[in-house]
Amino acid sequence: MSETAPTEAALSHLLHRAVQAAADLHAGLVGPEGLTPRQFAVLSAIAFAEGSTQTQLVRATGVDRSTLAELVTRLIARGLVSRERSSADARANQVSLTESGRTLLEASRPLAAEADLALLSRLPEDRRARFLKDLRRLVAAPEDAGADKPRKKKKKKKKAERATA
Repeated sequence: MSETAPTEAALSHLLHRAVQAAADLHAGLVGPEGLTPRQFAVLSAIAFAEGSTQTQLVRATGVDRSTLAELVTRLIARGLVSRERSSADARANQVSLTESGRTLLEASRPLAAEADLALLSRLPEDRRARFLKDLRRLVAAPEDAGADKPRKKKKKKKKAERATA
């Protein structure tokens, strides 16, 4: 039978599987003491804009606010980042790399690039740039469509209104 299983046809499921494959490749290269892809992304964002607030990091990485706060707490515990109140806004926390964080990030860059290449090598070379461009478009799509805004709950009709409708 040549039919595709429903899970193999569902876009969100395929994207999830691709993320799993990427994470597995990454983990195999960096080892248990290395950075996860998400940690690598957050440390890279901090290195790019040192002293960013956690809100700025949420925007830069796409990691939700509570997950980012927990991740930063774990990175602090590992001695990779420091967090302090912003001098411009006492409600905001600024995050900076420690020397250990900078060292680990720099050591991780070639491994992350190797993991990326290992995953991309599953595609024909002439399709890789287009694939990355399309992924960037998909990542931007939820923001463009307002998906980052909370959905309004539909009001339920009262029993009496339903009975007369």
